[in-house]
Amino acid sequence: GPIDVLKDVTQRLDRAGIEYFLVGSLAAMFYGRPRFTNDIDLVVRLRAMQAMDFERQFHIDDYYCPPHEIIADEVVRGGSFNLIHQASMFKVDLVILKGEFDESEFARRKKVKILPELEVYIASAEDIIIKKLDFYREGGSEKHLTDIESILTETKVDVVYIEHWVQKLGLSAQWGKVK
Repeated sequence: GPIDVLKDVTQRLDRAGIEYFLVGSLAAMFYGRPRFTNDIDLVVRLRAMQAMDFERQFHIDDYYCPPHEIIADEVVRGGSFNLIHQASMFKVDLVILKGEFDESEFARRKKVKILPELEVYIASAEDIIIKKLDFYREGGSEKHLTDIESILTETKVDVVYIEHWVQKLGLSAQWGKVK
């Protein structure tokens, strides 16, 4: 399942010395309640000169990986790209670290045991909430609010930190729906 792919991808990133952290549904489930998902979302700190190294880690037998030229372009744009695990067809979304909030998120990431045999870097509960408020504003999908409510139920969070970014990013209306 997605956990096996996550384990494989993060081990390959570690080998290449590429820093990452887990965000999205899998991360939300770590702090909240489980729900079905196939989504694997990672934020990566990648420089254009690492694009070839990145591509080399993900051989075509195992993964569809975009050519390094495309990866390098995405790095410059601060964009994103996908890997597709050939055996399972699971998609891994890789978002390039960019901007002040991502840097804050990166500084606060931590290594956690998702399973007894799997340790990965993950965004903090607060940062996942902030990101999900932003996704909710962009797309309006209720699942983001459900994820946030489940995190707030299961995990103690630093509300002052959340509200600092809510103010900064203009997410007060969305945060108001949750509180």
